[in-house]
Amino acid sequence: MKKIGLTLLLTATMTFATMVSFNGAPVTLNSNGLKVGDSAPAFNATTIEFTDTVVGGKKNKVQVIAFVPSLDTRTCRIETIEFNKKIANMSNVLLTIVSKDLPFTQQRFCRDNSITNIETVSDYKDANNALRYGTTISAPAFLEGFFGRVIYIVDTKGKIAYVQVVKEIADQPNYDQVVRALKNIR
Repeated sequence: MKKIGLTLLLTATMTFATMVSFNGAPVTLNSNGLKVGDSAPAFNATTIEFTDTVVGGKKNKVQVIAFVPSLDTRTCRIETIEFNKKIANMSNVLLTIVSKDLPFTQQRFCRDNSITNIETVSDYKDANNALRYGTTISAPAFLEGFFGRVIYIVDTKGKIAYVQVVKEIADQPNYDQVVRALKNIR
């Protein structure tokens, strides 16, 4: 009986969730996430100045929305610094790093790492935003509520144009694929 229940649970999880890993251990994101062509839900997040800003939805620039676990980790730090460099010369692109770090932490991080070309925002008030995008970790319990490493590109009409789910959370995203995708969207 236990074997049947476990099989059903695993089947349901695989059907309605994305499986990734953290240092080789299995990790479940809360859903299969958004797909190319889906509408990118607009949501409010908090800037480093403690003001609300809208992420996603329709805008006059192409948006890159990168969900990360925490700017206080080595991988997230490198990712944010790399994106800051790569987006510097792209005038029609708004890149937003979304984490649950408090704005105080994000502000210090941006200052200490000369982050000036991208926006970091906190989803600490309403982590349901990440749930809508399918980026919240639902298992294992010690990572529950953190975000997986997922990147969405949203066109100016508010539609998902590109998705990259980093299968090993401790790994960097493929920056070249993101930049190529941006060049094809503009």
